[in-house]
Amino acid sequence: MTESVRRALTLAVFAVSAAAVVFHSPPASAQAAAPAAQVGGSWDTEWGDSHAVLDLTQTGTKITGAYSGSNQGKVTGTIAGRVLTGTWAGTVPGDNGGFVLDFKPDGKSFTGTWGGGTSRTNGGPWVGIRK
Repeated sequence: MTESVRRALTLAVFAVSAAAVVFHSPPASAQAAAPAAQVGGSWDTEWGDSHAVLDLTQTGTKITGAYSGSNQGKVTGTIAGRVLTGTWAGTVPGDNGGFVLDFKPDGKSFTGTWGGGTSRTNGGPWVGIRK
């Protein structure tokens, strides 16, 4: 192999390597997190044999709200992507717990779980549809 052919091959390999670096997408860990879903508004919800209207207010990723119907109380939480994690507190002292709600991509419904005390799951499923 002549010296000029060797240099040409070296330059070609360098050019291909440089192009691969330029067009390679960043790893998933470096990509921005999904924006928070917009979940503010009224939701018809059910858990167990109970029904309530859940009214949510959203400020950025912070969520506050109240529920009324079979039971009454307040909720607070934080949304990351489509998942709302938070706590609920009823009107009776000691009636409280946690929840995790997964809002569907179309923004019209959610599924999740609720729990009593420090649990977010031991109460069972919690589902809702946007009013």
